[in-house]
This record gives sequence, C-alpha cells and structure tokens, in this order.
Amino acid sequence: MLKKLLNKFYNISSVYFFQKSQNQWYEDPIKPNKRVDKGYFISLHQKAKRNTNAEINNLETQIGYSIDQKWLHELALITQITKKDSEINYQHGRLLYSVLKNYLDLHRNNQYPINILETGTARGFSALCMAKALNEGGKIGRIFSFDVLPHFTPMYWNNITDMDGKLDRKSLLSKWEDLINKYIIFIQGNTKIMLGRIQLPRINFAFLDGAHTYEDVMFEFGEIKNRQMKGDVIVFDDYNPYQFKGLVKAVDQICEEYNYQRKNIVTNSDRGYVIASKK
Repeated sequence: MLKKLLNKFYNISSVYFFQKSQNQWYEDPIKPNKRVDKGYFISLHQKAKRNTNAEINNLETQIGYSIDQKWLHELALITQITKKDSEINYQHGRLLYSVLKNYLDLHRNNQYPINILETGTARGFSALCMAKALNEGGKIGRIFSFDVLPHFTPMYWNNITDMDGKLDRKSLLSKWEDLINKYIIFIQGNTKIMLGRIQLPRINFAFLDGAHTYEDVMFEFGEIKNRQMKGDVIVFDDYNPYQFKGLVKAVDQICEEYNYQRKNIVTNSDRGYVIASKK
C-alpha cells in the first residue's frame, strides 16, 4: 500500500518532490563563508565534539541505544558546523536516533512500514540520523523531510564546503547516498501547502523543526494528530520559553489537550526538546 501511495505522489528514484513557487530560495538564501579557512570549521568541529550533555547521556542509558559517535561527528562536520553566534550543538542527532530506535523496538511486531515526518530539513542532518536508526533497526520505512530549500540547486551552505564552490544538497550528502536512497524523500515547499498533499494513513514518528510560531506548530500538528496511534511519537525542537514563546505555548497545549505524555530534554541554555508520546 505504501509503495503504491509513494508511486502516486513521487518519482521514487529521485527521492525528491517540490513546489517551486518562491524564487528567493534559489538565489543563495544562506550566507556563504567561502573565504573562511577550512581550519576554522575544523576547530569549531573539535570544540563541538566535546560538547556532550548529561541529559542525553542519561536518555541513551535509559533507552539502551546510542548512535555511533564517529559516524555522527563525520556527518556533523558537513551538516552542523557553521559560522554563527550561538553555540554549536548537535546533540539532537543522538536524541532522535535513540528515541526512534526505542520506538522501533517497542513496535518490532508491527509488520507495516514506518512513516516518519520531518519539517525543517536544512542540510539533512536530522533526517540522516533517523535514517540510520531505521537501517540499524532493520525496518522498512520512509522519512518525508520538508524544507523551503531546494535539493538540486547548487548553493552555499555556510560550512566547510563553501570555499570549494556551490553544491546542491544531493552532492553535499553524497557520502550518505545509500541511506538517502533507501529511506529519505526530500520535499521542497511551504509546509502549509505541501503537508496536506502527503496522504499517509499513519505517521508513526515526527520531528518538528520548521517555523517556530504558535500558528505554524499548531498547523503542522493538525496534519499529524489524526494519523497517530497510541505510542506514536512527536519530537519538538527548540523548546525555549525565552526565544520561542509561541512554540512553547503550542507544545504545552498539544501535550495537555491532545493526550500526549511528555519528556523534556535540555541540552544548553538555548536548546531544549520535548519528546511527546501519544497515550
């Protein structure tokens, strides 16, 4: 059934679907850092690798699953190490892998494919961490990852590759092509237009990291809520009452009014997550 559904909406071989309506996302939307020496990014990477978190450590211990650190750091160098003012933190890769692996274990007798929805693809870090969990969990599934950024348009990414010229996301992630072809469908466009076109009967797992307003979070949840069953999970990114009050209001309302059990994870003063499981 899922294969028929995917063939209806997508060209599977391209793992890509798009809504080309906003030209601004094709004209270097990310500020390039091609003049920054690669050593700068390598230095940032070395510092970020030491940035572990006690709450994530405890979560991995409790769940019993943890992502391969060498693999994680290699992926992060390309997809997470950027020049920015805030602290670089990619602990959510560990969180997503562990929580998804735990979900797969709890539902190991489920013979149906696992459907995962992500908003906010960016450079593909989170989607690939979840793909790795699916692969190592031995499950058939698809990750539908939404972003306004195009997949096949060369651009700068504010990362270590910029000084070598523009790359499209497909080339940026070529090292992980096998996982992408097996599990990930990149979908370009505004979620308010595109989410409704993905007529999946069930969304087992979701990672919401798109727009952080109350209205946007509630809209995205509205497209998910009736397609989840008991035990299904939504992970909310950037749960921070100082920076994203609208997002916090939405998450609190969702957990209270729609029967989701929550677990809050804080990785630093700027970054927090809520793992919401449907009761």
